[in-house]
Amino acid sequence: MAMEDRDRKIIAVTFGSTPSSFNPGWGWKIPRNPEREPGREWTETELEVTRMAKESSPQTREVWRTKVYSYWAPFNYPNVRVELGRPGTGTEFNPDGAEIDIYPYGSITIEEQEPIVAVTVIGSGCSNQSYVILEAEPLEWKYPRTAVRMRQQNLWGMHVRGDAWSAGVREDWNDAGLSSARFDIPESKRVIVGGGSHGGDPHYCIRIIRIEVKEPV
Repeated sequence: MAMEDRDRKIIAVTFGSTPSSFNPGWGWKIPRNPEREPGREWTETELEVTRMAKESSPQTREVWRTKVYSYWAPFNYPNVRVELGRPGTGTEFNPDGAEIDIYPYGSITIEEQEPIVAVTVIGSGCSNQSYVILEAEPLEWKYPRTAVRMRQQNLWGMHVRGDAWSAGVREDWNDAGLSSARFDIPESKRVIVGGGSHGGDPHYCIRIIRIEVKEPV
């Protein structure tokens, strides 16, 4: 394959295959504030900090505690939706958890009735230097230039690949292990997590998701 043909194919797969329902720039599943009217630069809620600083509005610190919900693969819960990703890419439910496609094709969505304030994802990369991505739908849309998105990368810990396992490699292999990524987030009602790895197999396998919700003291 000529260099220019290869480059065209890479560009087509990387950019041209992004689902049309996603923000075409990055593929975010929660791309923008739905409450911001077309043509408006800000909503009143998004201007909260500016307004309070100008008015010298007094503030009162919040006191609350958290409760933890723990979800385990294969995530057969009524408030959880698993999207493994594109067929034919090796995504599956396996002994280590839900092995999902790279984000945004593969993801797990969780909704709660109480405000979500923290999320912990425990899993393993299919290759090394894995990463976990989170998106959230906040209770109040007042994060105009960032949205509620976070990412943790360069995570150590990967599971033994299926072909290596069949060849006799076991969990005493030096790179075998789990990774954990915690995200403390603004109060949200819905979170979406995904991930990937840097290597020949770019997936991430999710075993446990812990959701912390806000409770009054």
